[in-house]
Amino acid sequence: MTDASLRLAVTIGLLSLFATWEWLGPARPSQVSLVRLARHGALSLMGSVVSRLVLAGGLASVASFVQLFDFGLVNWRQLTGPWVWVGCILILDFAVWGQHVLSHKIPFFWRLHRLHHSDVVMDVTTALRFHPFEIIASLIFKASIVALLGAPPALVFAFELTLGAGAMFTHANIALPKALDSTLRLLFVTPAMHLIHHNPNPVATNSNYGFSFSFWDRLFGTYRADAPLPALPSGLDIGLEDWRGQQDQTLKAMVMNPFA
Repeated sequence: MTDASLRLAVTIGLLSLFATWEWLGPARPSQVSLVRLARHGALSLMGSVVSRLVLAGGLASVASFVQLFDFGLVNWRQLTGPWVWVGCILILDFAVWGQHVLSHKIPFFWRLHRLHHSDVVMDVTTALRFHPFEIIASLIFKASIVALLGAPPALVFAFELTLGAGAMFTHANIALPKALDSTLRLLFVTPAMHLIHHNPNPVATNSNYGFSFSFWDRLFGTYRADAPLPALPSGLDIGLEDWRGQQDQTLKAMVMNPFA
């Protein structure tokens, strides 16, 4: 099985798993729609095609290339052992966290990222709702970090799979027992924690940036533990005030969102 086919199999398998979980135990009233799935799936397919045109073998191919030329910190220092994996995973995850923060703070990158936040439902398919241009920008950024690190190709491939799985888990409309959620979020991002980030109130949107680990937000003061917030005039609790209409949710509108 090739890397690409394994990614596809994992993605389809996890989408099916979390979609079933949402059906059996939703945290909020379910708004599952084949139209939403088709639109988000088409958007994800566009992103995959564009990213493969930019970087055919994904981030793991970058790791293999720099390893071939002994480039990057790990290769320069000839680092080995399990701590290399631990250190690289933490650095890569912190880089993704930092990229997410910048995508909210820098207007140009927010124009790309706001499509993701304009979803007014939020379920596992929201994890597919990223603009192809944002995917390209993210890919270039992460490839630079991978190259500078000289991280092992197997680690980078595992990190890519884990990042995708984590995105589907944290966006899924699933209800975890409160005690389990409180325990998990000591280390990991949970759906309830990430739901706060998708609240349109700026106090919430500018918090809980983590994708996998929750401790970056705790360390940098951007962690928010609960959801109660001042109500917005529209009463909208997920999405963006200016992008809530049905006309904003079509595939064409999503592709054009950064240029609107």
